[in-house]
Amino acid sequence: MKNFRSWLKLWALSGMLSLFATGSNFLSNRFEVTVQDLALPVILDLLAAALIAGVFWRLWRRDRLAGTVATGLSTILLTGGYDDRLTAIFPLLKAISPLPKLGGADIAVLSLVFIALVLWICGRLGRAASALATRRHWKALELTKGLFVAVGATFASLYLPIMADMVAEWPQFFYRPPALETTKTQTTNKPDIYYIVLDRYASQDVLQAQFGFDNSNFLAYLHDNGYYTNPSAHNNYPYTTMSIASTMSAGYLNDQVKQFGNASHQTTAPFNETIRDSPVARALRGIGYQYNLVGNWYETSNTSYVADATYQQTGQLTVLGQTIALNNFAKNQLLQSPLWRFLQGGLNLWGFKALTYTNLGDIDMTHYALQSLKDLAAKPAGGRFIFAHILVPHDPYYFNADGSLNINMGSDDNGEAVKQKYLNQVKYINSQMTGILSQIKTAGHGQSIVVLQADEGPYPFQINDGIFDEADVDGELGTGDMRAWSDADLAMKYGNLAAYYLPGTDLAADHTGADSVNIFRLILNTYFDQKLAYLPQCYYAYPNGRDEPMAFTDITARLTGHAADARCQANGSVSP
Repeated sequence: MKNFRSWLKLWALSGMLSLFATGSNFLSNRFEVTVQDLALPVILDLLAAALIAGVFWRLWRRDRLAGTVATGLSTILLTGGYDDRLTAIFPLLKAISPLPKLGGADIAVLSLVFIALVLWICGRLGRAASALATRRHWKALELTKGLFVAVGATFASLYLPIMADMVAEWPQFFYRPPALETTKTQTTNKPDIYYIVLDRYASQDVLQAQFGFDNSNFLAYLHDNGYYTNPSAHNNYPYTTMSIASTMSAGYLNDQVKQFGNASHQTTAPFNETIRDSPVARALRGIGYQYNLVGNWYETSNTSYVADATYQQTGQLTVLGQTIALNNFAKNQLLQSPLWRFLQGGLNLWGFKALTYTNLGDIDMTHYALQSLKDLAAKPAGGRFIFAHILVPHDPYYFNADGSLNINMGSDDNGEAVKQKYLNQVKYINSQMTGILSQIKTAGHGQSIVVLQADEGPYPFQINDGIFDEADVDGELGTGDMRAWSDADLAMKYGNLAAYYLPGTDLAADHTGADSVNIFRLILNTYFDQKLAYLPQCYYAYPNGRDEPMAFTDITARLTGHAADARCQANGSVSP
């Protein structure tokens, strides 16, 4: 039992040190990271810590100071960015390795060698520290206790704020949006309904005025195929998660603002949860629709609680047959774990796949999403609601206009003007969408409903203001007052693509409801005999940046040139 307690002490030390990087990253991303996202990184950190502690408990069980120092140093080197340190030596290994290319198994072996080398060096350093203490007549026990106290105090200073945040934010992680006030209806006519989001696709007005680009060829294609387009459309909220949440709930974010607008710590979790538990999807499933999600790595569309089928191959961790969609935080923490190189090929136990991980890169993810959408469009139509979130023309600017890859994909002027890089992706996604939309029309015999729109426009800091330093952009977005933006910058951020195909309706004559917040009210009313009231057009910005995602301010007059409807409330909600 005494030996077991000594191992637990080393594990406690190693565990606290291993959790420093995870905790720091959590705090820097806490407005978009939930408690659940901490679970996997913490488990991996503690498992790695247990193994490190076990090594030095066996080696230095009779020399507590040596074991403590060696455990602490090893943990610092083997956690919190371990894989970056490993890959830093790859150029040297490739130069001296007889292997023409380092494969997964080779890298796992090299990782094992690297870990062993780190453990050996730290073990010798621990022993040297113990020997020095003996020569100087320092009390090894007091030094050991001092190290524990120092690490424990630092750990507490990091994790006590995290725990306080969790207590304040806990209800936001489990938010569920209110259902739409629809009535049950029986109908045998269930045309396919597509909601396709082309992320950061600017409106025609913005493309013409600020990019000098005439998008009339694509708009003419849409017009010739019966689409209503609004060249001056705006998204009602500034960024992806609340914009899509608004559309997928067919309303404004009144409930979220009411519940969490005064919270001491605010996160975007309620917006993501609104999309994952979409009231629109639930209403359609209630009348017999199947819900298909074509997603990506972003939390708004990497998983869903109500989807019947999900097409998403990024950050997918399957453990004992249960698939978990990891967001960027959890994914990055996984990839930095010292255990990752041994898990990346999967874990088989007696022929059973206990663990697998699938993670397409951004380019392959885009190709997969487009192909999935093409495959769905080619299937027999009827009774399907399909939400596809495509991260194009969103940066990085991977694609040239012809679909070839851009070697200068950064959000800057390197290699090519950033505006041209953006336009290249607009042209590329136009070419992809014409084929997909034609397939949808053919398979659905012209009866499929299509909502084609963007969630937001591109970032004016990168496009108009020439700020290519991500730290500057993040700082401006984090705490900046959007009311201080120029009219051109606001127009770029809010001007979005909006095109709707609603067979049997004449939106050109009466486009009531043909906008981001009302479009699914229009669809439910037109095709399923609902009586949902249409909402006024209100446009909201952040007065305190994205660090307070529930705090909004009305900018309707700035965007439209006329005063907001009296129902548009200053806090970002809309009164009945």
